[in-house]
Amino acid sequence: MTTKYSNKKVAAFAALVVLPALGIFFFARLNWVHKKLPYYFMEAPLEGKDSIPQTVSDIVLYNQHGQQIGLDDFDSCIVLVNIFFASCPEVCPEMNKQLQTVAEKYGNLPQIRFLTVTIDPERDSIPVLKAYADRFNADLYKRTFATGSKREIYDWAIHDLHLATEQTPDDDFIHDDKVVIMDKERHIRAVLPTRGETNTERMNHIKRIFDDIDNLLYEYRKQNMDQR
Repeated sequence: MTTKYSNKKVAAFAALVVLPALGIFFFARLNWVHKKLPYYFMEAPLEGKDSIPQTVSDIVLYNQHGQQIGLDDFDSCIVLVNIFFASCPEVCPEMNKQLQTVAEKYGNLPQIRFLTVTIDPERDSIPVLKAYADRFNADLYKRTFATGSKREIYDWAIHDLHLATEQTPDDDFIHDDKVVIMDKERHIRAVLPTRGETNTERMNHIKRIFDDIDNLLYEYRKQNMDQR
């Protein structure tokens, strides 16, 4: 009986003192390594100067409540941008579900915003966008679904976002499942896939999006600290 009692005392001591101490020791040895995100799509340099990151052009859009918006409405925010169309049967619903998961993770950070733009404005009216946004319980401030001029959206998606490079002879868009991460200065810092064949692939894609957002947030925090 005495031996069993002593063993219990040792186990209790380990649980209360030794294990937490070991946890603190190993936790202290872990370092989160910041990975600076690259700048995508550099503009051609002027003579004698270095190339500079492309700045995404502004565009006139209308959100799911019919309000006119532009990129100035996302000022001082990191913005995740993707394109879709409401009648898309597979790619778009899966992509937007993945992005909604990301949006919900950063729901308490006002500097992270999401912009989802239709490439089928002729059919994706304001009421259609509103119904589509409601399917994902999309908060208007956090996640905006938008429409606008078809010609301007196509030009913007191809030449500014680089999300699509092909159009069919019928003038339809060929697009993929990628999301653009745009920094506060409207520079593209990542272009990432969202969909996957398996749950593991989908989770890995979401983790990569999380990592890139966190790295960009760290970059801005470090800038603020360096300015003090």
